[in-house]
Amino acid sequence: MLTELYLAGKYLRPRRNMVSIIALTSILGVLLGVTVLIVVMAVMTGFTDVMKAKLIETQAHFQIRSPRGWILDPERAVDAVKQRGGSAAPVIQGAVLVQYGQNKRSLDTQAVIFAASETELKKHLDTDSYIKAGKFKLGREGKTSYAVISTDMAERWRIGVGDTFLVHSARKLTDLVKFNANGKVELNQESSIYLPTEFTVSGIYSAGKSDFDRIIFFTDPDDASELFNLPWGAATSVFGWGNDPFDQEKLLNELRYALPECMVISWEEANRKFLDVLNVEKMMMFFLLIFIVLVAAFSITNTLITSVYQKTREIGLLKALGCSDGAVMRIFVFQGLLVGVIGSLFGTLTGILVIHFRNDILRFVSKVSGKELFPKSFYFFSELPAHIVPQDVLIIVGASIILCTLGAVLPAWRAARLDPAEALRYE
Repeated sequence: MLTELYLAGKYLRPRRNMVSIIALTSILGVLLGVTVLIVVMAVMTGFTDVMKAKLIETQAHFQIRSPRGWILDPERAVDAVKQRGGSAAPVIQGAVLVQYGQNKRSLDTQAVIFAASETELKKHLDTDSYIKAGKFKLGREGKTSYAVISTDMAERWRIGVGDTFLVHSARKLTDLVKFNANGKVELNQESSIYLPTEFTVSGIYSAGKSDFDRIIFFTDPDDASELFNLPWGAATSVFGWGNDPFDQEKLLNELRYALPECMVISWEEANRKFLDVLNVEKMMMFFLLIFIVLVAAFSITNTLITSVYQKTREIGLLKALGCSDGAVMRIFVFQGLLVGVIGSLFGTLTGILVIHFRNDILRFVSKVSGKELFPKSFYFFSELPAHIVPQDVLIIVGASIILCTLGAVLPAWRAARLDPAEALRYE
């Protein structure tokens, strides 16, 4: 076995050169393939990690909800979470219609109230870093109700700190009408006329997550409860936080047992479709880019076929001296294996190097092209995230070595089939 490995290495180095140009080309093909795979997989993993961090940052680790749409006694759920080492807060969320602009004639249907205790929000959200103007202030002072809106809303509604806007709840609007016996819509005489709630902007925030910033504004629970006509003290859900958002199955199971009338939903379950899309994208990128290594494997096949023809007489001499067909085959299979190992090794080192200097490379490209590569309006980060996972590297390296080794099987089989007498007469 060691003899075949020695000969395989010797065949990679011609007599006059340190390394064969053909072998070097094959190694470079594997190197580039492995480098691209490692860089892309690390970037996809980094992007997924950033998205998960943003989801956890702008959501709770888990939510407790009721099938009826609101929880009448949220403090019971809060106590159940605290007894198990977590923390929780009642939350009121709901879609609303916003009137804004001069004379409040403009409408925005893409807005959602997020109402919770200001103290609890500051415990779990980095409100100091979020605030871009004004301050994070909720609640009432006299007849003034305060709200904190996003930079996206401030730009869309053309308002700033100290300006006001009106909010209508969908529930109050729908209570104004009803269907009669004929199925036609008519005014609900039992409903009372109501006025929309007026909020004054106390602060403008940006969480750095565009879908969150686009629709969420913060208010006090009392204002939200009155707006949605909820029973006093009720909440639409209870947001909970555990010790580890990635390992909370035991806590969730205990809460489901303690609160059988409620639904306990983890942040992963609430965002399952989005997380599945990220995983599918990562797998698709691996599937597509592995073809680069596959092309390199075909290059190895062509290289070794050429090598077999060049060394026909040497193969004949080896077989004449008693070398078996299996030994001859192993020589060329090992040659493909060595190309795969060397290419994968240097490809891994190159990939790690590119990942380390990725942002310097991107800044250089941005400077040369004169274009911003990560506009803040589209991305949640200003630099390219990356996270090298050892398991991914092992899979990439293993797949590359296997493909390169399989690429050598055909020429190795061709070499093993050579007749010694015919090979020695080969010119």
